[in-house]
Amino acid sequence: MLCGSAPDNARVRLEARSLAQSPGNDARARLLFENVGLSWESPALHVVMGPSGGGKSSLLKTLGGVWMPRRGEVLLDGKPPTGDTLRRVGFAFQNNALFGSLRVLENLLFPHRQRFPDMDHREREALAREWLAKVGLEATAAQHPHELSGGMQKRLSLARALILKPDFVFLDDPTAGLDPITSRTMSELVSSLLKGSESLVVIVTNDTDRARDWGPNLHFLAEGGLHSPGSPDYERVRERCQ
Repeated sequence: MLCGSAPDNARVRLEARSLAQSPGNDARARLLFENVGLSWESPALHVVMGPSGGGKSSLLKTLGGVWMPRRGEVLLDGKPPTGDTLRRVGFAFQNNALFGSLRVLENLLFPHRQRFPDMDHREREALAREWLAKVGLEATAAQHPHELSGGMQKRLSLARALILKPDFVFLDDPTAGLDPITSRTMSELVSSLLKGSESLVVIVTNDTDRARDWGPNLHFLAEGGLHSPGSPDYERVRERCQ
């Protein structure tokens, strides 16, 4: 078990209460959404869809502790996503947010050095190379991110999010900007790497086909709120957004 992780087979819970956020976490801007509430328990994968500009990425960043809420609160197993709690989070950004000055292998080694400075360097490198193989990038270890295609950068970002087996996984539109064939390949890779996972996973996407690939827990961020299966306006909002 990794430091900061829940015990094996233990359920973890993500909660949001009266959550509100504005674009770029700007306290002066209009709210993108408000009064969002949810309580999701692992193991599960939840997909959030909605119109462009409606705040899906902002919601994900707020749930994952990248941004503080404008109002309300987020709780990961009853604690706000700060400090040690963030050690349990894996996040893949829509723009990948890779370290351009570091080689591909070093992009995966970096989290280990930060979180587990006492880990044996040979063990750390072996694990990083294992993950490069899982995402089909073993031949790129010595390259820099700018030398990779868009799809390859997405795969590296995914590996970096999952390499420490986090309890909470947040993936921001992992197929954005990819052609249909590459998008499907990426979708299949996400499903394969998450198969059997005990994590609580939240994925934001604009791709209806990919959303179907990832299962039945489909939510819509629209009209300033989050609409989940069973909520009064869910079917109406679903028809409008798809």
